[in-house]
Amino acid sequence: MKQHGDDHWHGHREITQEAVKRLYATMAGPDGRIRGLDEQRYFEALDKAQAHIDRPVGAGLVRNFNGTNLTVPYVGPGPTTHSAWANPGVQREHFMADPYKSGPENLAINASYLDDAMAAARQAGAAATGPDDILRQEMPPLGAAVHSIQDSYSGAHAWREDSVYEGNVEAPVQSFHVFTPAHAVGIDDGKNTHADEFDKPPIESGSARAATEATFRLLQAHEQGYRTSPDQARAELWKALGPMVTPSASGVTVNTAPTAEWAAERDRRVALEHNPPGAQFGAEELRVLGDVLATQPGSPLSAGPQAATPDGRVSDARPASHHLGRSTGPDGPAR
Repeated sequence: MKQHGDDHWHGHREITQEAVKRLYATMAGPDGRIRGLDEQRYFEALDKAQAHIDRPVGAGLVRNFNGTNLTVPYVGPGPTTHSAWANPGVQREHFMADPYKSGPENLAINASYLDDAMAAARQAGAAATGPDDILRQEMPPLGAAVHSIQDSYSGAHAWREDSVYEGNVEAPVQSFHVFTPAHAVGIDDGKNTHADEFDKPPIESGSARAATEATFRLLQAHEQGYRTSPDQARAELWKALGPMVTPSASGVTVNTAPTAEWAAERDRRVALEHNPPGAQFGAEELRVLGDVLATQPGSPLSAGPQAATPDGRVSDARPASHHLGRSTGPDGPAR
C-alpha cells in the first residue's frame, strides 16, 4: 500500500488531509487555528507522523521473535517490511494479525494499541506549552493512531462486514490478515494473506470514505477532549473509537494461509470494492445513458423540467475507491 495516491486513488496522505480539512471546518477558532496551529501546519505534522510508521529503515527490538519468546535487536529494513511470523508484535501498528494469537486476541490488542496511542497523544498535548511542543510531542502518537485506524479499513489488512464497501465506518471486524514480504518479490511462501489486489481502488470507494470518516472522528474526539476533564475526554474518545473496533457477531478469525476459500473471498471483496452494492452505473455511464434516453420519443427524460429522474439508488452510485496502507515510502513496494 502506498503513502501517496494520485488522481484515481488515495493513500494515507490524502485521507489524512481530507480528515484534517473537515476537522478545521468544524472546530477551528475565529482565527482559523486549533490550539495555535493553522490547518496546513497541523496536517503536515500529522501526515509526517503517520508516515513514520511506514519508514523504510529502522532499528529497535523484535519481541517474541519467530514465536520463540526471545527479544532480539534489529537494524536495517523498517518494521513495516518485517514478516508477521518473525516480528508479530509490530503488526498492531498496521491493524494486522499476530499469527500466534487468535482473532479476538488480535482485535483486543489492536484496539488497545489505538487507545494507548490516543491516550499518549492526549497526555502530551495537555503538557504542551505551545504549538512547537504539540508538533514535537503530541503528533507522533496521534499519527500512529491515525495510521492504524486507516489501515483497519483496507482489505489488505483486515476484512470487515460488507457494509464497509458502502462507507459504513462502524462495519464490524470479521478477520485479520498476515503479512510476509516474500510475495512482494513474487515468492509464494504459503503464509501471506496481505492481498495486494486492494492496493489501488478508485477514489470514492466505501472503504476510503469510511477511513476518512474514522480519521475525522478520532481527531474530533481528541480535540474536543481539551475542552473537558481528562476522564470525560477518555470516555468521549472511546465513544468515538469503540464502534470502529467491534467484532462481527459471527466472531473474528485470522487468515493464516492463502487457501482456495480465502482467494475466493478476496476476489469477491475486490469486486465489491470496485462495484459497491447499488452502484451499477458510474457517473459517466449515467450521463451517457441519460443523453441517449432523452433523445428517445416518449422517454420520461425528454419531458422537460418535470421529467422523472433515475431513482436515488442509481443516481447516488459512485465508482469504487482507494487504498490505505503500508508501504516502504511514497513509491515503495506494496505492504
